[in-house]
Amino acid sequence: MTSDIRTLVDAHLDVWNSGDAGQRLTSMAKVYADDVRTTESDASYAGHAGVNEAIAGLHGALPGMTLTLNGPIQQAQDLVTYQWSLGTPTEGIVAATGRDVLLVQNGLITALYVVIDA
Repeated sequence: MTSDIRTLVDAHLDVWNSGDAGQRLTSMAKVYADDVRTTESDASYAGHAGVNEAIAGLHGALPGMTLTLNGPIQQAQDLVTYQWSLGTPTEGIVAATGRDVLLVQNGLITALYVVIDA
């Protein structure tokens, strides 16, 4: 894994942890391709507006929760994956765990697949 990938994953998690929709949209141009696809088990979203919609839904359903990287970032060519937990780390609460699978081209995320474990 390169330091550029670590920086991109950190920026991606920062976007998802931001409660400010305007700030998220501004940051997205540095993280996601314009036509990024975001896919969850029961929904699919397109573009920056779609990413913002997915994030707003998460914050609406679980206010105050943050995504935290769990373990190493793994990379094979343009595919990047890592485990995460969603919760309140300061209180030790974990609401969900899962894995993100990212496709990366030209330093931007072109696809995000969210797989929820529990």
